[in-house]
Amino acid sequence: MTEVKLEKVCKYFGETKAVDNVDLQVNDGEFMVLLGPSGCGKTTTLRLIAGLEKPTSGLILFDGEVVNELEPKDRRVAMVFQDYALYPHMKVFDNMALNLQVRGVPRDEIRRKVLETAELLGIKHLLDRKPGQLSGGEQQRVALGRAIVREPSVFLMDEPLSNLDAALRARMRGELKKLQERLKTTTIYVTHDQIEAMVMANRIAVMKSGRIQQIGSPQEIYNRPTNRFVAEFVGSPKMNIFDATVISDENTRLTTGEFDIDISPLLARKVAQSSSGPEVLVGVRPEDVAVSTTYQEGFIEAMIYLVEDIGNLSFVTLQAGDVFIVAQAPPSIGLKVGDKAYFKLIAEKLHIFDKKTEELII
Repeated sequence: MTEVKLEKVCKYFGETKAVDNVDLQVNDGEFMVLLGPSGCGKTTTLRLIAGLEKPTSGLILFDGEVVNELEPKDRRVAMVFQDYALYPHMKVFDNMALNLQVRGVPRDEIRRKVLETAELLGIKHLLDRKPGQLSGGEQQRVALGRAIVREPSVFLMDEPLSNLDAALRARMRGELKKLQERLKTTTIYVTHDQIEAMVMANRIAVMKSGRIQQIGSPQEIYNRPTNRFVAEFVGSPKMNIFDATVISDENTRLTTGEFDIDISPLLARKVAQSSSGPEVLVGVRPEDVAVSTTYQEGFIEAMIYLVEDIGNLSFVTLQAGDVFIVAQAPPSIGLKVGDKAYFKLIAEKLHIFDKKTEELII
């Protein structure tokens, strides 16, 4: 097993900085997910670790040894790509065995490793078929098998599930996670799908514009996002974020101009000490917004702007003046567009960000 570490790694393509001063430590046997939108630098970071790209500056270390100048074949990594990259004219057995054959591994050992891996992945019955005769999920397993037989120290996976349909992708997420836990191989996995990241990762590194915004467990990323970008990127539907001003007179509160949210004097003081001004951004997740069809004390009046039913629950967009807030509600609540409703934000679940820097205050 291997620990992978990046220290101040940068990568330029001409004048474009694709990876910007990245520090990252992936622990031995860990499942690390690099998460971010297209163009954020996550795939380039993976290619730097693989040796397919050379860093402009900074160090890449495997178990404390600098590998910047090592060729991909000497790093003992195995990559699984989005398009599987299988040889269409070769049978599954030969696709899985090719790398071992090139390395001069004895024929009996090749056969043993391929059969063991095929058994592990449930594709033993496919070994005599060609890729064109396989489904997308079967091809994905073959690509994984080809990586596993090499017994790499690190698995590098670049959106390997993105070509699968939704149901198969959901099933393969669980299978991949179970496989990694069984093999205990250090794994670095790239995706733009935050559900994939939350389900599979031991830790997530969220990236934007070539920089890592936050590293943490899925629950840390979700419950304690370090800035507005992370807060909105992780979560579906995304976190509600709106402008507010901290007011401290007879009562301490946040005001949007449309409605007020009572907060404790202690919270108001913390915001005042940490913020660049009284204007802040307030964030709240849809599940932390209570909705009612009748007025209750402390609730705010709003109009139903949109209702999205997804079977077991509904997402209701509430409009209070110029402020729009998405709330999670049971379908049985029976709200319809244009209805009057009432909502309340759970104060202890609020996230407050600096209006200028968009960094989390509290």
